[in-house]
Amino acid sequence: MPEHTEETHPASPPQKSSIIDDIFDLTAAKSMAEMLEKAVQMTVRILGADAGSLFFAEPSPRQFRAGIFRPEAQRRIEGWEKTIRKRLEGSSWIITRDPEKAVSVSTLENSKITLLSTPLLQQTKVVGLLSVALPPERPPTDNYRALLAKIAGGVGQIAALFAEIELGNHRVHQLSVFYDVGQALVTTFDINKLLLDTMELAANLIDAGASSIMLVDEEKKELVFRVSHGARAEMVRQQRIPIDEGIAGWVASNGRPVIANDARTDDRFSHRVDVRTGFLTQSIAAVPLKVKGKIIGVLELLNKYSGQGFTQDDVQLMSFIATQAAIAIENARLYNQLREERDKILKGQETAYRNISSSLHDGTLQYLSAIRLGLDHIYNLSRKASPEVMQNQIAALRNLVNQATRNARSLLFEFHPPILETRGLVSACRYYIEQLRQYSACEIHLSTVDDINYGPTVSGTICAIMQEAIDNVMRHANANNVWVSLAVENGQFIATVRDDGQGFKLEQVGQQPGHQPALGIVNMKSQAAAINGELDITSSTEQPRRGTTVRLTMPAPAQPVEE
Repeated sequence: MPEHTEETHPASPPQKSSIIDDIFDLTAAKSMAEMLEKAVQMTVRILGADAGSLFFAEPSPRQFRAGIFRPEAQRRIEGWEKTIRKRLEGSSWIITRDPEKAVSVSTLENSKITLLSTPLLQQTKVVGLLSVALPPERPPTDNYRALLAKIAGGVGQIAALFAEIELGNHRVHQLSVFYDVGQALVTTFDINKLLLDTMELAANLIDAGASSIMLVDEEKKELVFRVSHGARAEMVRQQRIPIDEGIAGWVASNGRPVIANDARTDDRFSHRVDVRTGFLTQSIAAVPLKVKGKIIGVLELLNKYSGQGFTQDDVQLMSFIATQAAIAIENARLYNQLREERDKILKGQETAYRNISSSLHDGTLQYLSAIRLGLDHIYNLSRKASPEVMQNQIAALRNLVNQATRNARSLLFEFHPPILETRGLVSACRYYIEQLRQYSACEIHLSTVDDINYGPTVSGTICAIMQEAIDNVMRHANANNVWVSLAVENGQFIATVRDDGQGFKLEQVGQQPGHQPALGIVNMKSQAAAINGELDITSSTEQPRRGTTVRLTMPAPAQPVEE
């Protein structure tokens, strides 16, 4: 703005009787833009100016014109407004002197047009600039200057009130959006649709051209584009970048938000995704996705339409959305994990049911059927057979009863071995092996530690895995020997079931739907994972290593485990 100059010209001042009414009428405007447009038109009319310009800086720069400026006058006013904008960026400007003394006067020598300019004030805080171009026949008297100062003060105050109202309405809208987003994110598990809707909402709220959520692939040390909205969204999805590359990679590695309104001049920017998709990135705002302090991904917005670029307010809004999105992703992960566990339990129950049904049909029911036939035979012999024949038949029948009893007890042990809760894992395994030895055709060898202090739940899972492995040997291996081992080595508990049977090819397991060994292996592996164990299965159909080995490895307890 030019320095204030004192000039006097004989001219009649404009009428001031309606100025208060005119300024009061501005408060009836429906929006900030409407009010500012009316204000500059009112100023031109009251002062009888050729043209007027109003620049309002907060919360975002706005500029309005009325009338027609000559080129020289327009260039000079635009220079003043640029100076005001730069002065107000990142700081405030307070004027404590008489507002009339802040009016600047500049006369254009070629056209004799006079430019008057004065700050828009909210109390004493500068919020913009009001300028007019007076024709030669209207020289700038003190009354003109006083009227312009009063108009600027009134318009500045009203504009500041409108700005506060707009900001309040914006925050209310944001709160409403926050509530809706939060409710949706925590009450649904259709994570893909939900995150896509969230990305669209974020882009629309912040006025950005595109948005993406990238998740961390810890195994491959990469960021994977999970959902994207905007131009080239389909091409962007499932793209991968190294976790230490680009602005998003920097956010994921450092856990801090970034604003890059001139992205291509930022040293952290990577052109990789732009090259692959044809998307042209101009500006970026990115915030981390965190769950319990752990960074699981990045929320990124690209190319804000506003010339002002991304702001800290945008980052705050993004951070809220990122927090809710991270909660939703974690909820969906836990939900899917629970669903997988449920499916494993159901599959395990189905396998157990089939095994029990098979055991009852092949063992206990056959024994009972044989006992019934034996009783019928004894009944028929009772009248004519000799005592010696009767004793032999009764002895055979007693043997069948004993075998049926052992089979039933073994089945009950497999279903729920009560000895686990009273005497622990090692005693339960010993008891189980003793039961098997009474009716198994193959030799069962057992080597074990004296004790292992797992609680009943973990012990039961270990016992179930070993039972499944031994049952597979009995049913499918045609083995002569089974070696069962419980050992502790280097802080690891190792349970092994090894046989010298016919073996099988692991790559062919599970190719036939419903194949029992495949279901058994799946069940054992899911049970091992549930107790933080690793299950390793090796098998060979060729000598000299023919047979199968099932090996469960897990941390050995340092002390008794209470559950």
